[in-house]
Amino acid sequence: MTTGTNLKEILKSAEEAVTVIEDEDRRRIAFERVLDHLLNTSDGNQTADGRSPVPSIGVEQPMVDSAFASEQQRTDEIAQYFGIEPEQVPDVFDLSEEDPRLTLAKAKLNQSKANGTRDIALLVTGMRTALGRDTDTEHIRVAAVDYGKLDSSNFMQTLATMTQLSLLGKSSSPRRAVRMKIRGAEEARKLVRSIVGR
Repeated sequence: MTTGTNLKEILKSAEEAVTVIEDEDRRRIAFERVLDHLLNTSDGNQTADGRSPVPSIGVEQPMVDSAFASEQQRTDEIAQYFGIEPEQVPDVFDLSEEDPRLTLAKAKLNQSKANGTRDIALLVTGMRTALGRDTDTEHIRVAAVDYGKLDSSNFMQTLATMTQLSLLGKSSSPRRAVRMKIRGAEEARKLVRSIVGR
């Protein structure tokens, strides 16, 4: 059974794990994931110095649905992440379903395929990061196709050269995980604000 002291240790461990993340929104999301992981995977084993770094809760934990339950919740998260008003969110994002999509006008994207793909990559990764969802290159590819910006022969190279994102996995893989860097989050916010006219 978890005591108050043990919970404090778990919270402290989770807080320490995310201190290197400067962006407040990303730090909060990371903290929630780390805390959930610590609470659900702890085994109560002690370390060499006799402390129990991640004590066992003592009961099997049910799977938790962590998706935002309502469109309004998703809208509020997106608005906060990008620094815009909730009523401006539909100008860029469709959050009516749990799987978010872009809705901005094609004319708002850079006209070249490569730069348009870069814009889409920032928007898709930022949108999914704000909602606590993982992103991979296929999410970006689908949006690039929808907006007529896909250059299939150069798509992966375009993403790989973006300093705002990190692509994980082997370079030869057709589908790679995408992570937003801090500078990417900042540029995504600037892009969204320019789209909505702020």
